[in-house]
Amino acid sequence: MLIKKRIFFLSLFFLLINIFYTNTQNASEIIIYADNIDFDNKKNIIAKGNAKIIKNNEILTSNLIIYNKNLKQIILPIEFNFKDETNNYYNGSSGKFSSDLKFANINDVKIILNDGSRIVGKTGTRNGDIDIISKGVYSPCISRIKIGNFMCPIWQLEGEKILHDNKNLFLYQKHSKMRVFNTPFFYLPYLVTPSPLRKERKSGFLTPSISLKFWDTKISQTTSFPYYFNIAEDKELTFTPLLNYGGGVNSSQRFIFDYIQLISGGSLNTSLTIDSNFEKTNNNKWLSDASLITNYNQNLNEKFKLNINSALQTSNNYIQTSDPNNELSYVSSLKTSLNLLGYNLKKFDDNVHINLSTYLVNQNNEDNKTTPRILPFIEYNSGNYKIGNANTNHKLAFYNIFRDKKTSIHSQKQQKISHTFSTNKEFIKFNTKFNFVTETHNQFFQTENKYNYDYNHSGNYYRFFPMFGLNFQTPFKFIDDKNNLIFTPKGSLVVTPGLSNSDKISNEDSSNTEFSIVNNSALNRYSGSDKLDNSKRINYGIKINNNKIELELSQNYEFTNNSNYHNSNYNLSDLLGSTKYEGQKTRTNYNFRYDFNEDFLRTQSLSVHQKSNIGNIDLSYIDTKNKSNNIISTDEETISYSFNSEKFAKFSKINFEGNYDLKENDNKEYSVSYSYFDECFGINLDFERKFYSDNDLKPQDVLTLMFSFKNVGSYKSTNLAVSETDKQDIQWESSDLNNELFN
Repeated sequence: MLIKKRIFFLSLFFLLINIFYTNTQNASEIIIYADNIDFDNKKNIIAKGNAKIIKNNEILTSNLIIYNKNLKQIILPIEFNFKDETNNYYNGSSGKFSSDLKFANINDVKIILNDGSRIVGKTGTRNGDIDIISKGVYSPCISRIKIGNFMCPIWQLEGEKILHDNKNLFLYQKHSKMRVFNTPFFYLPYLVTPSPLRKERKSGFLTPSISLKFWDTKISQTTSFPYYFNIAEDKELTFTPLLNYGGGVNSSQRFIFDYIQLISGGSLNTSLTIDSNFEKTNNNKWLSDASLITNYNQNLNEKFKLNINSALQTSNNYIQTSDPNNELSYVSSLKTSLNLLGYNLKKFDDNVHINLSTYLVNQNNEDNKTTPRILPFIEYNSGNYKIGNANTNHKLAFYNIFRDKKTSIHSQKQQKISHTFSTNKEFIKFNTKFNFVTETHNQFFQTENKYNYDYNHSGNYYRFFPMFGLNFQTPFKFIDDKNNLIFTPKGSLVVTPGLSNSDKISNEDSSNTEFSIVNNSALNRYSGSDKLDNSKRINYGIKINNNKIELELSQNYEFTNNSNYHNSNYNLSDLLGSTKYEGQKTRTNYNFRYDFNEDFLRTQSLSVHQKSNIGNIDLSYIDTKNKSNNIISTDEETISYSFNSEKFAKFSKINFEGNYDLKENDNKEYSVSYSYFDECFGINLDFERKFYSDNDLKPQDVLTLMFSFKNVGSYKSTNLAVSETDKQDIQWESSDLNNELFN
């Protein structure tokens, strides 16, 4: 019995060895298909007519394939095609391959990568995951242009040597020259770009940029060599040194650090810019100027969210000069703030907001001592509670606002503690929907150095301020109305104590006093609660609408003569009106404010959006008038227009927009732009003109040209619409790579 078991296991062992050896032998063999297969006198296999070699997912085809068994080499005397495992296609006039298809020498090589990009060269060498092309040309362009008798891509990169790393996905080029419309554009002795097949980020140098400035007989230059750090899957840093040199001035440097980090439940973005003078004569201070911009968002847990925004600079207008395209360059002050937002603390709809803010003046000729600091602002909203059939709400708020110096309307310091209790009860009677609302404000203020007529006031102030309102509306329809219109007469009655706001309180949060249909029926028409609406009034109006149009009229009658909000000698407020139309391709919106007492139209605005087959048209009309002692003191009438075309000629778009002053019959500003983006190349030409209020001054013209190249990046000029002298200072700036622009 034991002998039989030994014989069985020995037989099984030899069988497994035989199977393994056979499979190994077969794995090293190649399979050739052809119309005719023969042998020459050296026992080389010769395959003719539709010959192909298939190995795994790789396919090699030609009308003539010779296989040398001794050298284990595939010889291709005539034109052939080869597809690798990642669906990249190779073509050559002749060549040689190893039997495993990993190594090859190709003449007149043409490579089409699986994204459509092309690499063409005199000769090519395939070495595993590396392709080396001599005297090669790379282009992602599919389309061709004809220049004379020559067909070429819209743009291409020529290299003495091109190395394509299929594993790490980089494209290395030696003695690289870019051609646009077959015209040399720039030259670099060495260029590294991500492969068009790259889907993952990789550390390395980005496309450098060089700009020359000509000042009379002096020449200066600025060179940047950005480097990208792929720190981790969730972290990245771009370091861009800008080196200035020449022109008879001391050298200076600018260093830009852009850091992005994805955090579980949030993100961190930081941009640090530093100006330095390392080589400046007799300079002991290497830091000249700097700015730090930070944005941090984090979900702390399922209830709390933290946001920190910071914008700091060492001089008043450094961001304006170092980064003029940043939106922070156009604000009057920079804010550094911390916001803590909490939700669903005790119940599903309550929330808390804690804010710490401070401001730094961002413009010259501004008094930084009057800008406020808020340390802190805290607001808690309890959400809705049911008491009987009514919804109730509690809102608690506290702020501490201070500045180094008071203004004519703001105190130097002010703290506020407030509690607002709101109720809302709805019921229907007599086919009418009623809504009874209340707000009760309990507020305590502590103020220091508030200018009040002839003296500065400091002290405490307490205010109890109840407000009541009853809103009602009765919608109805006519049975035979084919337009399906709904008519809704509505009104409201508001009752307040009539107590005027005190001049001892600094108004920090109620600066918005716009009179509109949106806030006309609100109990407190101010945006905040430092000022409270003390008017007793009745509001009445009507709304007419269906699924396309909406018309609304509204007006107030004030019973309070000392209304802080409605500053007028008349009790009847202005008539407010609004009409809207929304069709499939057309949208219009018209608003007006008519003063019955003075008998004139204070404001009117009209906006029109029209969609068509050629593009979208937007028009906006605004007319504003103010009277003082029966004399119109303000009279402004402007119209804004814009047109954004659909694509024409397959890849082109145009856009123009402007602002026209109808009173002065003059354009205030306008811009025209043209863009072309095909699958590999893009061009933007933008012209903008702005006029000064003084007609004797020459308008400001900005003409910008940008070229975009797929997988490489964009290059944008500075202003081209300048004088002949200033044109000597035109620069070309590299922009971020954005392949989404291409079709």
